Amino acid sequence: MDEPERARLLESLAATPERLKAALAGVPKRILRWTPAPGKWSIHEIVCHLRDMERDAYLARYQRILAEDNPSLPDIDGDRYALERDYHAMKLGEVVRDWVRLRKEGLRLLGKVKGDRWQRVGAHETIGPLSVETLLRRHAIGNDEAHLEQIEAAKRRFEVLARLQASPAALAVATRGLSEEALRRRSSPGKWSIVEIACHLRDVERLFVERFTKIAHQERPSLWMMDNDRVAEARRYVDAEFDAVVREWKRLRGDTLVLLRALPHAAWQRTGLHPKRGEVTIEQLVSVLADHDRSHIDRTRGIRQDG
Repeated sequence: MDEPERARLLESLAATPERLKAALAGVPKRILRWTPAPGKWSIHEIVCHLRDMERDAYLARYQRILAEDNPSLPDIDGDRYALERDYHAMKLGEVVRDWVRLRKEGLRLLGKVKGDRWQRVGAHETIGPLSVETLLRRHAIGNDEAHLEQIEAAKRRFEVLARLQASPAALAVATRGLSEEALRRRSSPGKWSIVEIACHLRDVERLFVERFTKIAHQERPSLWMMDNDRVAEARRYVDAEFDAVVREWKRLRGDTLVLLRALPHAAWQRTGLHPKRGEVTIEQLVSVLADHDRSHIDRTRGIRQDG
């Protein structure tokens, strides 16, 4: 590692406190405590983990490598820390202040490292030889950048899953009190009625669950597109019973949410090949589905107002 790269990494470490504070600013407690998937950490727990790793995985290791000859560096089990130290019970503001203090202490120590002292090593029990400069790279990129992205991903995932969860209720509100005639009225020839829109939402749900499942378990699978008008005719959307369709869509949406919450963070970045959109991630498709909901629910409101 050359001097300019070390300087960039040190600057990155120095910038992280403000970046973390910005990432947490204004985030409601319900989101800070929300877990993006079963067994995964909340934002609150990620911050607690950052504080403990700052002390035990980085500062303590820098100190030992610089003071001892090839010290043995035990591995750290973050999940064990989270459980045994009861991250849920910790006060986030105190954790952040403690982490900032530890970061400053680490930067002061690293600021004194010169010359070949950057190549001093310790023996990590699973990684093997670990030099000060290698630890610095892991600190800035593998720790700071990775966990900041994890926090942003959790915020994005909360927002989009909340949108998906709210959609069936939004459709119910948009259609409350409408007569059978109003539900089946078409605003113009060739346009769908509210009943047909509900059927479309139900069937698109099945299509997207298939896409999510394929992408999660196959390498860059090809995704097919549904011919909406052909499916509407084949499944006789015009004759469907509205309440039954909405109940089925709500049930399917519940299954979708269970699936998406069970996917690990990395799976959301897996990709499939869409005929028109090209290579798309699960995360992108989830946003497409949420936007699709909004578009058709807005269309339903428009039909109601026009009537």
